[in-house]
Amino acid sequence: MIMNITLAQIRTFERIVRLGSFHAAGRELGLTQPSVSQRIRELEDGLGTRLFIRRGPTISLTAEGTALIGYADRLLETTNQMLERFRTHDPLKGVLRLGLNETFGLICLTELLRRLEERYPSLKTSVQVGDTPTISRLINEQQLDLAVISEPDVADHVLREPIGVNELGWFAGSASDISRGLLTPEDLCPLHLIVTSPPARLYTTVTRWFNQANAVPQRLSTCNYLQVTILVIATGLAVGLVPVRVMQDRLARGEVRQLSVAPPLPGHRVSICYQISEVGPSLRHVVQLVRELIGQYKLFV
Repeated sequence: MIMNITLAQIRTFERIVRLGSFHAAGRELGLTQPSVSQRIRELEDGLGTRLFIRRGPTISLTAEGTALIGYADRLLETTNQMLERFRTHDPLKGVLRLGLNETFGLICLTELLRRLEERYPSLKTSVQVGDTPTISRLINEQQLDLAVISEPDVADHVLREPIGVNELGWFAGSASDISRGLLTPEDLCPLHLIVTSPPARLYTTVTRWFNQANAVPQRLSTCNYLQVTILVIATGLAVGLVPVRVMQDRLARGEVRQLSVAPPLPGHRVSICYQISEVGPSLRHVVQLVRELIGQYKLFV
């Protein structure tokens, strides 16, 4: 059964509860008392329950009315947030929808969320971490407000600001007996290799690098999760191509080593992308926060 319940009925109910009478609620809402009574009757009919006990001029809530006021408060709060969000076109008035490449997600996301919490304590965030095709598609479909994307493919309604290059490198476990000299694609072909799964940009970069040398890897594994790929490399199970920045701590601890290769692999150009329709002081502040974190953590070159 579909209930015919309106926001006007819920708002009227909430005002009666807060102000203590049908008359006071009608005065605030600009309604006659018969109109207020009609809305409550329709709400009670729709819910199939009584909400008020009337004793002359005084009213009190039934048990179901007491339960409903909690739902009503949350519904009206969400409605007010929604109206403010679309009245101002400000994504920081509701849910800020972020899309991130894994390098930024692994190194900078927690600090970004902490700083947003300080400045906007009521802000909710929705975070998507993924590859270039996925994040580009989401922001093009306006399912994201702002994204940090490697080699983005974005529509005309998305503003794109270049912020640097994500350097890439081949890494092996520290105990590996692979030569420390200069290695070519042909030298890597016999090894067990691991890269990000297609259609990720990293996979495209790897296959192009081998193709340009007319070389074919004999054993190329894929993984769609960067952290797991890093673990596989660190344990010596495979040699992997990953962003250099995400390996810095493991390099410093001597858990992995970077291989020297020729020709060098091209890094991925990274951009901050966001909806043109939402450009304003708040979104600009988030863009600036992202830029500051990228600089602070020396994320891209």
